[in-house]
Amino acid sequence: MDFTVADALELDLLKKAGARVLTGGDNLDREVRWVHSSEISDIARFLRGGELLLTAGLGMGNTAALQQVFVRAVARAGAAALVIEESGRMFDRVPDAVIEEGATCGLPIVALSQEVPFAGVSAQVHEILTNIRLSALTREREVESTFSELLLMGADSLAIVRTLSRLTGGAVVLENIVNRVTAYVGDLNGVEIEAWERHARGLHSDDAECVRRPVLMRGQPWGWIHVLLGASADRDGVVFAVERGAAAVAISLLTDRSREARDDQRSTSLITRLLLGDLTGVEFVEQASRLGCQLGSGLILVAIANKDHRDDASTGTRFPRRDDVAVISADLGEYTVAVTSAKTDRESLLGYLGDAAQGGGVSRAVAAQMLPVAVTQAKSAAAVARSLPSTPILDFDDLGVERLLVALAQGPELASYVEDEIGPLLTKDARSSAPLLPTLRAFLEVDGRKTEAAESLFIQRRTLYNRLTRISEILGKSLDDAATRQSLLLAVKGLDLLEGSSVVSRRSSPR
Repeated sequence: MDFTVADALELDLLKKAGARVLTGGDNLDREVRWVHSSEISDIARFLRGGELLLTAGLGMGNTAALQQVFVRAVARAGAAALVIEESGRMFDRVPDAVIEEGATCGLPIVALSQEVPFAGVSAQVHEILTNIRLSALTREREVESTFSELLLMGADSLAIVRTLSRLTGGAVVLENIVNRVTAYVGDLNGVEIEAWERHARGLHSDDAECVRRPVLMRGQPWGWIHVLLGASADRDGVVFAVERGAAAVAISLLTDRSREARDDQRSTSLITRLLLGDLTGVEFVEQASRLGCQLGSGLILVAIANKDHRDDASTGTRFPRRDDVAVISADLGEYTVAVTSAKTDRESLLGYLGDAAQGGGVSRAVAAQMLPVAVTQAKSAAAVARSLPSTPILDFDDLGVERLLVALAQGPELASYVEDEIGPLLTKDARSSAPLLPTLRAFLEVDGRKTEAAESLFIQRRTLYNRLTRISEILGKSLDDAATRQSLLLAVKGLDLLEGSSVVSRRSSPR
C-alpha cells in the first residue's frame, strides 16, 4: 500500500511537534515517495515529485511575493506536502501569503509548532518506505513463483485465471482478440457474461475499478485479461499480478499448442507404422500406452473418417472431443484414423474423427493381436461409406456384398468387371447430355420394379420404358432377367467404390 501524507502525519515526531494541516486537507492521500529537507530558495528545481518537503522557512523569502513564488514552484514540482516549522528561526507562524498560495495550488501545507529533528523524520519515513518496497518485492516474488509453479505443473488458462482471482481478490475475465470470453472467475459487478462483448467494447476501460492487460503470443495480441477490483485493492500489486498472469496465460497457450503438435506427430507416426505393418497390434498398444493412451487389455476398435480434398470448407457433422477418453488418432491426409477401447461410446469416438462429411467406417471389436485386421475392416467400411450418397459412418458388420467388392477394388479385377458389364453405357453417357446411368441405378435399386423406379426418378412410366429399352440395346442385355440385374447392380456398386460417391453423384445425377 502507498505511504501517504496522512500516514506521515501519524509519525510520533510530527505528532509531538503539534503538526496541523493548514491547506490541502482534501489531498492528504497523496503518495509520499521521499523525504527532503531544505533551506534554499530554489529547491523546487531539485524535486522530482512525491516529496515530503521539510523546512524551517529560511529559503522562502521575506516578502509575500517571494513566499508565494516559493509555494507555487514547490506545488508545480509535484511535492506531496510542504511541512514548515513555526519555531521562530524564520516564522513564529506560517505567513498568510503562504497559506493563501497553498490553498490556491491545492498543496497540503502542514505547520509544526515545535522544532523537530528533520533527520529523525527522514529516517522514520525512509524506513517505512523501505519496508513497503520490501513487502511489495516479496509479494511480487510470491506471485512470480506461484505462476511459475502453475506452468511447471502444466496448468491451463482456467487454472491461471482462478489463481489470479485468488491473488488479487477480484473477478477475472480472460477474453480473446474478438472479446469472446474463454474463462472467468468471480462476480463481474452486475455484468452478464453473455453481454461481456458489448460491455468490453463499449464500457470497459483500464480505470480505477479495472486493470486490463494484453495477452501476447509471439508479439501478436491473442486477447486480454481483466481484473475487476474491489474498493480496497492494492492497485500496484494488482497491476503486477495481472501482467504476470497475462504472460503465464500466453506461455500456457503456446505450451498447449507445442504439446498438441508434438503429441499429434507422435500419434501420426505410431498409426502410420501400424498401417504399414511395421508394428503388430500388441506392440502398437504397448507404445500407445507410453504416449499416455491406455487402451487396456480388452477389445479394441478402429475408426476411419474420409476427408474431401475438393472442398476445404467443413460441411459435415462435428462431434465434441473428450479429454477423459483413451483414443489415439492421426490425420493422414486422405482420412483420419482413430484407435480406442471397445468400451468407448460412439459419440466420443467420432469426436476424434473430426469432420464426418464424407462418411467413415468402424471395425469390429477385436483383441490387440487382431488390430491389423480391424484396420482393414474400418478401411472397407469407410470406402463403402464414401460410395453412398448419404456418406454415413458404417460399421463393418453393416456391409454385405460390398466386403467382396472392396477387396476386389484393391486390384484390377473390379475395374475390369465394371468395364465388361457397363462400359458401353459409361462411354455413351460420356458423349450425351442426358446420361442413362442414373436410370439404370434407380431401376436396379428397386430390383426391376418399374413403377417404383419411375416414381424415384420423377418421370412417367413410358419415359422409363424408353430409357430401359435404350439401355438394353447399348448393353446388349435383357433387363428383365434377374441374374442380369444382379450382375449390373454389382457393377454399379463397384463403380461407386472405384470413383467415390461425391464424384459419381455430380457426374451422374438425374436430369
